[in-house]
Amino acid sequence: MAQTMIFTSPFPKADIPNLDLPTFIFNYAKANTVYGKDPKLVAIVGATESLSFGEFEARSISFASGLYNRLGFRQGDMLAIVLPNSHLYPVAVLGTHMVGGIVTTANPAYTARELAHQFQETQPKIVLTQQSSISVVKEALAAANLSNTKILTTDGSTDNVMFSSEPFPRVHLQTAEQANSTPAFIVFSSGTSGKPKGVKLSHKNLVANAIQFLHVDSGDKKLMREMQSKFQRRWLQVLPMFHIYGILVSNVPILSGGVIVVMEKFDFAQFCSLIQQHRIDTVYVAPPIILALAKSPEVSKYDISSLRYINSGAAPLSKELQLEAERKLNLFVTQGYGMSETSPLVARSMCGVSKAGSIGQLCPNTEAIFIDEDGKRVGVNQTGELCVRGPQVMLGYYHNEAATKETLAEDGFLHTGDIGHIDNNGEIFVTDRKKELIKYKGFQIPPAELEGLLTDHPAVVDAAVIPVYNKSQATELPKAFVVVRPGAKCPGIEDEISQWISKRVVDYKRLRGGIEITDAIPKSATGKILRRVLKDLEVQRLKQKAKI
Repeated sequence: MAQTMIFTSPFPKADIPNLDLPTFIFNYAKANTVYGKDPKLVAIVGATESLSFGEFEARSISFASGLYNRLGFRQGDMLAIVLPNSHLYPVAVLGTHMVGGIVTTANPAYTARELAHQFQETQPKIVLTQQSSISVVKEALAAANLSNTKILTTDGSTDNVMFSSEPFPRVHLQTAEQANSTPAFIVFSSGTSGKPKGVKLSHKNLVANAIQFLHVDSGDKKLMREMQSKFQRRWLQVLPMFHIYGILVSNVPILSGGVIVVMEKFDFAQFCSLIQQHRIDTVYVAPPIILALAKSPEVSKYDISSLRYINSGAAPLSKELQLEAERKLNLFVTQGYGMSETSPLVARSMCGVSKAGSIGQLCPNTEAIFIDEDGKRVGVNQTGELCVRGPQVMLGYYHNEAATKETLAEDGFLHTGDIGHIDNNGEIFVTDRKKELIKYKGFQIPPAELEGLLTDHPAVVDAAVIPVYNKSQATELPKAFVVVRPGAKCPGIEDEISQWISKRVVDYKRLRGGIEITDAIPKSATGKILRRVLKDLEVQRLKQKAKI
C-alpha cells in the first residue's frame, strides 16, 4: 500500500458526484433509503417539533425562499448561525446553500469578543440566533463595525420573514469546477497554531466526506450485522451542530435513512433519558461522555440497552477507556480521526476488528504520509507527522494565504500537526501532537488566544498556556504560567486573574488547569514560547506525585 512512502486507503475508490450539498443529500436519500418510498417518515426529532423527510426538504426550500425574496440574500452572501442544536439548524444550513449562500457556524456560548472576531473575518449579511443571544450578537456586530447585518431569531416573531412560498432561483452546482471551488462553510479552527482561523470548505469537500463516511460504515461488517434488523437506525445528535464533527453527523443519518434525535444542550442525565425514550442505537461523542457512560452510577437509572454503537472523535480516546466501555456496556466502541480542515473524517476504526487505541484505516480516496523531524517521509511503524490528501481536504483558510501555505503543501498534503505511525495492517496510531492546540472535551483551545488575553491583564507581564491531562475527566485542561509585575504577587492574585479571564471567554476556555506564578517564561532565541519545557515540567511533577 505504500508507494514512495504514500499510504492509501484499503477501501475501493468511491465515486464523488459534482453536486451542491442540498441536491446531493435530498437526491441521495430519495434514491437509496426508506425516505424515497415514504417521505412522511420522521427524519428529525427536535425538542419542540419533529420533521418528516418531506417536511425537512420543504422547510429548507421555504427558508431559502425567505432569504432570497424577503431578505435580499444572494449567491455568495454569508449567513452566520449562532444557535444551540435544533431541528431548524440543518434547515437553515441547506436553505442557505440552496440560494448559493455560505454558512459560518459559531458557538452560541461565545462572548461578544469571540463572536466579533468571527464576524470581522466573515462579514455575515444575516445572523440567525435566538432571543437570549441578541444582546451579545449586537455587541459583537458593533465591535466588528457591521451596522447593516440583519438579525433573525428562531424563537421570535421572524417566521414570516424567514420562510416563504414564493419562487426563487435555486443555485445548482453541476460541474467539477463549481463543486470544487464553491464554499459551503466557513468553520473556525485553530489549525496548527495561533488564533482561530476560518476553514473554507467547498460543497465537494462535504459531499465527498459524507460518501466516505457511508462507505466506511457499510464496510464495517460487524456493525452492519448488528444493525441489519433495524428498519431505521436511531442516532442521538449530542454533538454541537456548529462543530464540523456535528455538521457531518447531522448529514449522514439522513443519507442512511436513519432518524436524528436532536439534543439541544448536553446534560448527562437527559442524554441517558433520551437513549431510553427513543431507543437510540448510535451515538457519536467525545471521550468524556464515554468515560461517564463507563463509570457514572447515573447510567444504572436508565435502560440504555438499545445502544449498540458508540464512535469517539474530536479528541484522543485511550485504549484502556475504549476497552472498559465495550466491556461494561456490551457494545462496539470505535474511534474516528479528523479535523475541521478535512471536513472532518480521515480515518475510523472498525468494530471488533481494529486494535484498541487505533484510529483505524484511511477512509476511501484518502492518502497519508508521515514526515519525521528532518522533513523526510518515513515508512511503516516509523514515527512522524501525519499528513493527509483527499477530496475532503479544505480549500484553505479564509482570507489567510500565509496560514494556508503553512498547513497545505503544494502537492495537496495537509499537515495535521499530529504525530503517529501506521502499522503493517494500515492502522494508524496518533501518539503525540506537534501543534499547540489544547483539546478540552473535544473543543479546541488555542493557547495563543489565552496568552494574549492574560497579558492584557494589568498585573501580567508575560504568560504561557499548556495542556495538562486530567485522567479522571479523560481530557486536557488549559493551565497558565504567568509572570506578574513587581509588587503584584500577593495572596489571591491567581484567583483574581482566573476570574478576569473567565469573564472574557466561553466556558470551555477557562483555565481549569490552574494558574501558576513563575519568574520567567522559557523562550527560544527568537522569542518563541517553549511550551514543551513547561509540558515536560508538568509530566515530571505527575511522576513524582505518583511515587509518593
